[in-house]
Amino acid sequence: MINAFEKMDLIKSYGTTFSIGALAMFIAVGLGALAAYAVSRIKHPFFSTMYWVYTACILIPIQSALIPVVLLMRDLHLQNSILGMSLMYGAMLSPFCIFMYSGFMRAIPYELEESAYLDGCSPARTFFQIILPLILPVTASLIIVQFISVWNDLQLPLVLLNSADHPTVSISLYKFFAGRSMSDLSLLFGGIMLTLLPIIVLFVSFQRFFVKGLSAGAVKG
Repeated sequence: MINAFEKMDLIKSYGTTFSIGALAMFIAVGLGALAAYAVSRIKHPFFSTMYWVYTACILIPIQSALIPVVLLMRDLHLQNSILGMSLMYGAMLSPFCIFMYSGFMRAIPYELEESAYLDGCSPARTFFQIILPLILPVTASLIIVQFISVWNDLQLPLVLLNSADHPTVSISLYKFFAGRSMSDLSLLFGGIMLTLLPIIVLFVSFQRFFVKGLSAGAVKG
């Protein structure tokens, strides 16, 4: 594992992937919760239409839009940058987060918000003090599932982040499969273990909320 640690340049790989994942989670989960609050609680045709637009985006595979995405990132000068990758992942993951959050928020009684409004709470304060604590289980579930998808993804970093300055964990591990290291099984499996370690730590840390989120989703379903 020591040799794999050195050959993968794991400190830089961890830093790049964590940076991309953290910013992507803020966009997809954080802003997705706010968007879901609007489309699920505000009764207006515009927000109802936006909900179906977000839901339809889940069905669009990123592979079908890869060439336009590459051209757009190039024109915006975001190619080979952590910010560009984070924005890309945030856009990809947001529709599913909005879909999940909307289902949970619709099950929350409106009386809670009405009571808050009578006490003088603004919509923003109502969301952060009343709604947000109630959706923490699904938030933890989304963070785990979506962060793992960012951590394990290989296609987008190969296409949009093909720079040695910003190697992700998946690209660093891919070099073992593409090079001569494939014959060195100890080096290969050491790299796999180092890749899985942060995901295991993340899941153990959020396990209680993850199970609670799954249980709540099963009851609501």
